[in-house]
Parts: sequence; C-alpha cells; structure tokens
Amino acid sequence: MSDFDDTFDDDDIEWVSKSEMKREMHKLQALGERLLKVKASQLKEFPLSDEMRSAIDESKRIKSHEASRRHLQYIGKIMRGEDIDAIQQCLDRLDPSSDLYLRVQNQAESWREKLIRDAAAEGEWFDLYPNTDRQPFRALVRAARKEQPQDADAPISGGKNSKKLLQWVRNQLAQ
Repeated sequence: MSDFDDTFDDDDIEWVSKSEMKREMHKLQALGERLLKVKASQLKEFPLSDEMRSAIDESKRIKSHEASRRHLQYIGKIMRGEDIDAIQQCLDRLDPSSDLYLRVQNQAESWREKLIRDAAAEGEWFDLYPNTDRQPFRALVRAARKEQPQDADAPISGGKNSKKLLQWVRNQLAQ
C-alpha cells in the first residue's frame, strides 16, 4: 500500500492551456470595459458585487492611460467572481444590436398595439404583471387611445402618449 492517493486519475483533471486562460481573462476584461460605458442609473439594475461597483466608480477617476489599463486588468480579475451570464443579459437588454433587445422591443410594440386596440388587454396585462401601478397605467392607455384615428384599420399613430405607453411597457418587460 502506497501513500499516494490515486483516487484521481488523469481523466478526471481538465487541463486548460495558458493561452485559453489568457483568452478567458481578455473576455472578462472586455465585458468589464463594456460595464464602464453603462450609465450609472442603468448600472443599478445589474447584479454586481460591492467590490465591482466600487472598482467601476474608481475607474471614472483614473486619467492615466497606463493606470487605466492596469485597472481594467483588476476589473477583469474581479469579474471572475461575478455572475457573467446575468451581467451579459443585462448588457444585451441595453444593446440595440442584440437579439434580446429586439425581442423585448417587438414584444413591447405588440403589447402597445393590443392595449390601444382592445380594452380587455388591460386585464390580461394585470394578470401577467400584477405589480403594475394601475392608475397611471390606465390613464396612459386611455390617453394613447384618444390620440388614435377612429378608423380601426389605421396603423397606430406615434403620438406623445403612445410613445410613453411604449416606454412604460418596454420597462416592464425588461425587468
């Protein structure tokens, strides 16, 4: 009997090359760099640790190119402990070129049209989104309906209240 513990064999160990590790770090740094470009008001909705939030705040004070580069590496290091998929999803919601953004946009436009054309759609909305503040929402839907032409076959006009309704619906769907 030997002192060597052979419970692990070479098949159980997943070897990662140094190049693969570097590619992963660069990917995390790039994600961190995208986070630096997000507005502070939007960043509040991201699932970030306190350490990451303070690193992002700190990066705004850095002026030197070299210090900025090193700080970006630090952000990449912190990113290892973050929920990358959730952060990526939040970034995709803000990126007009992403599939998620387009899907939410199309769904919001569909809901707006449904709410304006069909009175029963409000009940359906409240069933799906019970936390909606009912009074301002109904007032906005009524105002958007008043802007529309009387012809039922006419397309939805892009009036002020119709645009506000679209924004309201989009914000609800993005949560």
